[in-house]
Amino acid sequence: MRAVDVDRFGDGGPAMSRVGSRAVVLGAVLGLAATDASAQVALSQSTFEAGVNFAAFFKVERGCGASPTTALRVQIPDGVSVLDLPEKPGWSVGSERSGGRVTAVTWQGRLESVQPDQFGLLVKLPPKPGPLYFAAVQRCAGREIRSAPMLTLVASGPDAHAHASPIAVERPWSRATPPGAQTGVAYLTIVNHGSEPDVLVAASSPAAASVEFHVMTTTTDGVMRMRPATSGVTVPAGGTVELKPDGGYHLMLGGLKAPLRSGTMLPVTLRFAKAGSIDVVFAVEPIGARGPSAGAAPEHNHH
Repeated sequence: MRAVDVDRFGDGGPAMSRVGSRAVVLGAVLGLAATDASAQVALSQSTFEAGVNFAAFFKVERGCGASPTTALRVQIPDGVSVLDLPEKPGWSVGSERSGGRVTAVTWQGRLESVQPDQFGLLVKLPPKPGPLYFAAVQRCAGREIRSAPMLTLVASGPDAHAHASPIAVERPWSRATPPGAQTGVAYLTIVNHGSEPDVLVAASSPAAASVEFHVMTTTTDGVMRMRPATSGVTVPAGGTVELKPDGGYHLMLGGLKAPLRSGTMLPVTLRFAKAGSIDVVFAVEPIGARGPSAGAAPEHNHH
């Protein structure tokens, strides 16, 4: 769904303006920080390096009591530049601007009260370390709940990367699916910069009921067969594993909640035995695509 003008709500700022969505080429690996039980909206990661691009997700934990969420407005702090507003299936995305700068982003749609979801955008963070507050307003039927998720910016250097994971994710992409399709596929390359092997043991996505690892093998009579990789995907120390269309491993998404549309993003959480959980944003390419769009420059963060 393309971004559209939406009625603003909140603090009397400038009117909404249309933002043209671009195809998402984000290899973002986002950590969902632990939040207080009372929090309604949580920022995807609580600490990040100053002065770099940041793929941020705002996770709505639940609705307002029994009422579904119908809109989420996030105010963009001074010094933060919005680089991309990815499409979100089933939701319209709008921006407020002042002097050419995006000052707030609003998503409008419907999210049932007991169903969590996340809303993403790509931003450029300011160079100065310190706290940033993203004032958020969650709108439900006849009610608004306000919160202010905080992101702490740290200076670049050893401290900023002290807890860096040896696992890196590159070229995450998926294919669009036809209407009514219940399954989808996703591909990526996993690089292990560490001195010990690790195993991709599980995966999940808010876009599907299940995410499994499948592997294609060729029998002695030359027949290709697909089977579940129930023991996970092992990534050797200092090695690389490519999940690709032409044989080998891939991710299989079952029970899709909506068709995967070209130009949108697909969030998937990968869980490794040693590196822990990594949230990856896959670029959804057209049906029949053989790889991600040229010029992709993925970036990732770990929790």
